[in-house]
Amino acid sequence: MRSIKDLLGRRIRELRQKKQMSQQELAEKIGIDQRNLSNIECGNTFPSKSLLHLARALNIDLQELFDFEHYKTDKETMLEYIRANIDSLSASEVKTVYRLIKSMH
Repeated sequence: MRSIKDLLGRRIRELRQKKQMSQQELAEKIGIDQRNLSNIECGNTFPSKSLLHLARALNIDLQELFDFEHYKTDKETMLEYIRANIDSLSASEVKTVYRLIKSMH
């Protein structure tokens, strides 16, 4: 199992890329150098003093930084969950899921 540093680093990278920010841009926003941010994203260091600044710079709640449940779930478990819940979606939600999957292929 991955350590909290690994999971948090991966999550920060994911959120940064989602916001289309470079490491340099995010590092400047939170007042650290790019090398330090790289170490955080690689899971080498824990950003204890920068957590609140990271959340603010990414425009998210602090709690969202620790939302890495999707990293812990294996593919088969995720597929089972999708199959079990797909029928409860509205027509527009099914369209959204369809478009999302279609855009990946």
